[in-house]
Amino acid sequence: MKKRILIILAVLLTVLVGCERRELEYGSATLDLRIRINLNVKVNGKIQNLPTPEMMRVMFFDINTNELVTESYLPAGGGRIALPPGQYKFIGYNFDTEATLVRNDRDYNTIEAYTNEVSSALKSSLLAAIHYGQTLLEDDPETDIWSVALQKVQEGKVIYEPDHLFVSREIVTVLNTTEEQVIETDAESIIQTWHISVRLKNRQYLSSARALLTGQIASNMLGLPTEEGKTNTDVTLMFEMGPGTDDDNNDIVVGTFNTFGKNPNVESVLWLTLKTTGGDTIIWRRDITDEFYTEEAIKNQVIHIEEDITIPVPTTPGGGGGFQPGVDDWTVVDVPINI
Repeated sequence: MKKRILIILAVLLTVLVGCERRELEYGSATLDLRIRINLNVKVNGKIQNLPTPEMMRVMFFDINTNELVTESYLPAGGGRIALPPGQYKFIGYNFDTEATLVRNDRDYNTIEAYTNEVSSALKSSLLAAIHYGQTLLEDDPETDIWSVALQKVQEGKVIYEPDHLFVSREIVTVLNTTEEQVIETDAESIIQTWHISVRLKNRQYLSSARALLTGQIASNMLGLPTEEGKTNTDVTLMFEMGPGTDDDNNDIVVGTFNTFGKNPNVESVLWLTLKTTGGDTIIWRRDITDEFYTEEAIKNQVIHIEEDITIPVPTTPGGGGGFQPGVDDWTVVDVPINI
């Protein structure tokens, strides 16, 4: 009996010494993430509403190491996710873009939005048009500003326009509780949409127009506020333009382009490759750096160039190039048939 009592006392002493009181731990907490997306963008001084994205990619990074902890794919308005308690750096963006891509996404400090370069064949075609097209300007093509800008096009990157990327970033705290937690966040586009037009004469002879614009920003670091996230690398942007009329019924060549932004340290030269209805290729160019900083441009992201582009009368009357097949009127011919 005495031996049994000693064993019980020894067990109780072990329990008292070997155990400590600890808080109840949860494997994960339920989080209701609600994302408000601002779909309004300014185009030609007016607010337009973009379509709602199809899907959002939400990413949670370690608050100390900046490494990706977990990610989920949710509807545009958000949804429920499970996450261990703790504090995180959060990034969310729409996962339905074609031109805008994301790379280096395993670290909060390196995740970056960018667009691909145009193909080498297309770039060669664009440069050939600039070199061999009929220029509409009388200035020396070898002046410093043109030669430097052209060198940037030749040696640098020519990229496609980015799609609008709606980005949200927050510091998120997930509490150690079994109750559902609600976190609300706002997503704004990091892309600017610019409207640009140039006055035009002989609009009826213009078939199409393609633009190259230097001095644009190459990418954006998503972990930083939009303006701070713009990288210093400059690129040349390619986009399409076409014939139109302005509010005063003037003929113009007009277009819109999306960009990560204007690089403030680099000149922006605009080249237009214009195709006429007669199949001719003509080139117009201008340094439009200052036009980005006018009062109207800053307020509405609009550039209007009042200088006229005069489209020459096509060398082939009626257009269509040198080979113009046609069909004459029908002629009745009587042919006797022997039966």
